This record gives sequence, structure tokens and C-alpha cells, in this order.
Amino acid sequence: MADLLLPEAASPVPRAAPRESLDIRHVVIDDAGPHPSAANGVHHVVRRMAREQLAAGDNAKILFLRSHDQDGGGEAVDLPTLILPLDGPRLVGRVYGLEEPIIAAMAGGAGPTTVFHIHTARQLLLPSLARALHQRGLPFGITVHGRYSHVFAPSGAIANWRTAAYLRLFERQALELARFVQAVSPAEAKLIARLAPAARVHVVPNAAYSSVFDGIPRRPTRNVGFADFPVFGFCGRYEILHKGLDLLVEGFAIYRRQGGRGRLVLIGTGPARDVLAAMAATLDLTDAIEIQGPCFGEAKHSKMSGWHFFVQPSRFDGVPIAALEAALAGLPLVVSQETGLAEQVASANAGLVMRDLTASAVAEAFHKAALLSPETWQSMMLGAHAMATQIGDWTPISAQLRKLYLAR
Repeated sequence: MADLLLPEAASPVPRAAPRESLDIRHVVIDDAGPHPSAANGVHHVVRRMAREQLAAGDNAKILFLRSHDQDGGGEAVDLPTLILPLDGPRLVGRVYGLEEPIIAAMAGGAGPTTVFHIHTARQLLLPSLARALHQRGLPFGITVHGRYSHVFAPSGAIANWRTAAYLRLFERQALELARFVQAVSPAEAKLIARLAPAARVHVVPNAAYSSVFDGIPRRPTRNVGFADFPVFGFCGRYEILHKGLDLLVEGFAIYRRQGGRGRLVLIGTGPARDVLAAMAATLDLTDAIEIQGPCFGEAKHSKMSGWHFFVQPSRFDGVPIAALEAALAGLPLVVSQETGLAEQVASANAGLVMRDLTASAVAEAFHKAALLSPETWQSMMLGAHAMATQIGDWTPISAQLRKLYLAR
């Protein structure tokens, strides 16, 4: 029933001084999506957390609950990983309860130092999974990964009544049973508190580097030419609604029609690439926009080194890792409020914040960016790096999470 994947040959993991180790089990529900594991932000976050926890002397393992049609293609196996089938009763095609042997496999060998860390929300399976762990006396925490941010409008009004009702009636119990609920930004913490007032919500941000594994990142020295200024870029999954990519392309079209110059480059995964390409052709942007396929590692960083701005007009998100990585590399950010990065970007002079979630607001942000002098852009570049360095270190974040695992 289960596949246990032990680490392949990998770089040695530094271990901390001996202490009582926690048995940390990260639970990932992998039930949909055409994107490879390397492009999945939740997978990336879980792996970085587990790697830090192993380095700190704890025992961390990743439990994937995976549909039969998800093959995990391209998945790196350099950490202890257990793959279990996502099987059980279904409602509208979604699993809402796990079969008993799967729960038993998840809980096998659990003891007084075991804690589960569930990485999902707005998920039919979450209430029953939380109840199953609670009934067995197994503590757990939940990270919602931005999946509540579309429930409320920027004004604070409910934007999706059906989803809000479901969350308050069913998922709320899971959040309030959890030992902790992780919010990656103060804005997300407020959303969670509205849905589950008794939940123990703690703000613990996402990150982009590890001071244990990577050291403190050096200040960027980017030799970017300004002859083709500005080049705007996006890198991530081609999830049009989620990432606001329709707003990005339509906003760029408005900007160009209003006399704006420069180019837009997109790097991403998923079949929606064809939809975006058709949209660009309809808007007569073929000569000014590039919609590329997936690119990872050094090849991705090489392409991004020619950009002037990283743009992310997400409709709902949870401090996207790609934006933090771009800032760490010295790319000023142009982001929506819904990324969870707006306050940090504004206070650190790390880029520009879109005033609204409309194509016109995206175009307005493009115009403001295009008017920046090289000196102002340089200042934003350093501000972006400083912001990402300050908030984006997995090592202290791992220590924060450990305290939450031990909380009572």
C-alpha cells in the first residue's frame, strides 16, 4: 500500500548537538494539478522545512497522500518520504475521508514526541483527517498556504459566501483542534481568525534561503542593462486565476496601448501556457511578450538576471516563494496585496504595490516602474534583497515552528 522512499545520495546534512528528537510528520495532500513537483510551492516549502529540522537534530518525514493519477514526476527524493494512496469515500469526485489502513500507516510508530504538520486548507479531507488524529491523541498543526485569501475581498467583505459557509461549518473545527495554525503573514492571520476565532494562529513566514546551508546571502551586484528597460518577469505555475495571470497580460496590453515600452517574460509550467499565448495574440502582444515553458535552478536564475522587475498580481497566495527568491537575487517586486508581501515591499522600498486587483491597476504599476531612474531602481534592488534576507531565512523559521510543535 505504501512506498517508503529513503534518501538517495545527497550532500551531508549537518546535525545539531544531541537532544530529545521530535518525530515530525509533514502531511501533503497531492490530489490535483498538472504541474511537476519541482514547481509546486507547497512541496518546496515542506522539503525546506524538513531539511532544516533534520539539520537541527529532529526526525522529519514527508507523508504524501497521492491520487492514483498523480505520478509525482520529477520529484526529488533526498528526504525520508512515505507515499500513501489518497483513497476513501468521495463527494463530487473529492476524497473526504481516508480508509482506516491509510490512517494506521500514517500513525504507525507514533509516540509522545510525534507531531503531524498538515499542509492544506479549503480541502474536503481536512476535517476528517483532523478528527482521526485528535481521536488518537496525536497532536497536529496546520499551514493553510494562502488558500483562504480569496474568501474575503480587500475591503473585508465576504467575496465567496458558499466557501465561507463551508469553512465556518466544517473546516473551522479542524483549525480549532490544531495545536497551532501557521499564517505566513499578518493579513493571513486575520483571515484565519475570522473563520475560526478559537484557533491558535501564529505568524511564521515563508523563506527563500537557509543560513545553516547557504550562509547569509551577499548583496547583489547586478549589471543589468537599461537599453531595453523595463523588462517585467513572472516565474511560477501557470494558474491563471490563482496567480492573476489574466490581469498580468491584460494589464501589460493596456500599458503598451498607452505608450508604455519594454517587454514581459513569463516562465512557468502547466497547460494554461497555451491559453496565455492565445490571449497575448488576441491582444496583439506577440512581439512584446514571451511565454516560456518550465525552467529550474541555474537556468532559471540566468534568465531572470536580465529582468528589471518581478511581477506577481496574485488573487490569492501565501507569500510566494518565487517572489522571495527573486527579491533575494535583487529583483524589485511589483505585487498585489493578496501576495501577503505588500506591507514588507512598501516599508523596505523593495518595489511597488498594485493598488487594486484589476488590469488597469497592473498597467498603472507598469507605468510607475517604467518612470524609475536607474538610481531609484538600484535602491529598490538593494531594498528587495534586504527585505528577503530579513524575513526569508528557513533556519530561525524552523526554530519558531519547533516551539509551536511543543506548545500545549
